[in-house]
Amino acid sequence: MEGRTSADTDTFMETEIKPILLYAEDDLDDFEAMQDALAQVTDKYELAHAKNGTEVISFLENATQKPCVIVLDLNMPIMDGKETLLWLKKEDEFRDIPTMVFTTSSREEDIKLCQANGCTFFRKPTLYRDLLHIVQIMLQMCGETKA
Repeated sequence: MEGRTSADTDTFMETEIKPILLYAEDDLDDFEAMQDALAQVTDKYELAHAKNGTEVISFLENATQKPCVIVLDLNMPIMDGKETLLWLKKEDEFRDIPTMVFTTSSREEDIKLCQANGCTFFRKPTLYRDLLHIVQIMLQMCGETKA
């Protein structure tokens, strides 16, 4: 390690371990829009992708680092967002991870399910600037303070 300073090591460590936002979304276009919005706001986080609730569970059970927030679409194949939310909240190891439901649904029962399980509910926006605002809220849920 000759010639390397502690500042070099600090920078190296910062690039190695970024907080993870886990986004469960079966629509690749929606995932990529979120990825673009996050990249526009900050480069300090990694956005991990799960296509359904089964992949969320697999990610969590195999991850070396827990995500700082989990974002769930409700309408996914195999295991939907509702089932995933209920699974998360009954698991001691994962129940305290902040969770956001991010969906096209505006059904009252979906909103109530989210409220009953202590999660944040957002409808997917049609405007990109609104998506940027939701990304800011996700970061706040991760503990990021506004600059």
